[in-house]
Amino acid sequence: MQCRFSNLLALVVSLLLSLSFCSPISAQAPTVDQMIKQLESSGAIDKAVERSLKRIRQKQLAAEKLEEDKAEQQKKSLAKNARKVDPKIEFIYGKPDATISIIEYSDFECPYCQKFSEVPLKLVAEMPEQVNVVWRNFPLSFHNPMAVIEASAGICIGRLGGNDAFWKFSEAVFKTTRLNGQGMPVEKGEEPNLKLAKSLDINSEQFEACFTSEEVQKQINGDLQDGIAAGINGTPGVILVNHESGKIDVLPGAVPLEYLRDAVKGLLAK
Repeated sequence: MQCRFSNLLALVVSLLLSLSFCSPISAQAPTVDQMIKQLESSGAIDKAVERSLKRIRQKQLAAEKLEEDKAEQQKKSLAKNARKVDPKIEFIYGKPDATISIIEYSDFECPYCQKFSEVPLKLVAEMPEQVNVVWRNFPLSFHNPMAVIEASAGICIGRLGGNDAFWKFSEAVFKTTRLNGQGMPVEKGEEPNLKLAKSLDINSEQFEACFTSEEVQKQINGDLQDGIAAGINGTPGVILVNHESGKIDVLPGAVPLEYLRDAVKGLLAK
């Protein structure tokens, strides 16, 4: 603030001096107060201050843009650490060999994930040959234990019932969960995840054996660590990967369909 004031003060002094030099030699030199009043009445001070503030703001905006660009490049650099999409182990919505994967690190108890959940699926419907969605679990600690419980149930239903069963489970959870760690409502005393498994023709005993296995917990932790390595720190964390060009983009959370569509088309064009 002191530097800015000094600059403005120097400008005013310069204006004062220029006026004094323009005064006739024979005339009595004006006082400082008179010169200030003259500058004020002419609007010269206001214009000088306005120009100075404009330059300061332009410098601030340029610095902010530079920081934003650096942050964006850092995000993309970290996103390259995301593991390669593997149709053998991933839950994929759409064609497994689509050009672009929308990798979504998600939490069944996250309100923003619920809001975003249908957006990438709609884009797959629009661009079935070019886009698919890859699910990765990223249960947030403050939504646990319910977020981990639902992630575990989803993995087991996907393993026992197949890829389509997982996406039906995902849709059902987001439609019925009370969010923020509250989970789905219990009806007639039956655990809701088990009830959903049964509705998808999953064997109850197999589901319960899978649900309590260490292997499922390892898969959830693997997704979490993968997301952290890729720079994910909140949900939904969304990374776009063009498998042909190797180009990557990182999206700022639960974006609308129009934003996602433009991002995908931009990545296809590169």
